[in-house]
Amino acid sequence: MNVTQKLSIVGISLGLLSMGYSFYNQKRIEKTLIDKISNGITLDISDAIVNEAVNVVVEREATKAVKDISMEISLNTRMDIRNAIKSEVDSARSKITSSVSDEIATQAANIDMRKLKEEVKDKAKGIIIEKFDDNLDSLLADFNDKLSNVSKIYSSIADSMTRKKESETILRIGI
Repeated sequence: MNVTQKLSIVGISLGLLSMGYSFYNQKRIEKTLIDKISNGITLDISDAIVNEAVNVVVEREATKAVKDISMEISLNTRMDIRNAIKSEVDSARSKITSSVSDEIATQAANIDMRKLKEEVKDKAKGIIIEKFDDNLDSLLADFNDKLSNVSKIYSSIADSMTRKKESETILRIGI
């Protein structure tokens, strides 16, 4: 970097610093003038405007407060109702459980064992007969197939014997 470039940078820096200072100084002077002028001015605002502004603010804050309170009350009420329902359901469940178990025990004690044995025997008989019928059907089908095979064998033997007799008869006759 040569001397000219260095001097240019220094000159630009000094220019920027002086502009910043003058801007700052101008703002400070303006603020001082504004403060001096405003100290001498009295501002008279009518009571009606102040009251109206106060009423608007009070109404807005009151509405917000009412909304907040109603939301909180609503939430608390829902939680109270939910807790009351849960408590009642838990209470009713224990009462119902107790009465149901008592009723089941009573009904179980009143079961007629002789009648129950008869019902079990009848159901078992029905199941056994059904299975036996299924087995008999398959045995009958097997038997009929074997009988048909035996019939074919006997028929074949009979045919064979008939042909043999015919051929012996033909030989005897001398044909």
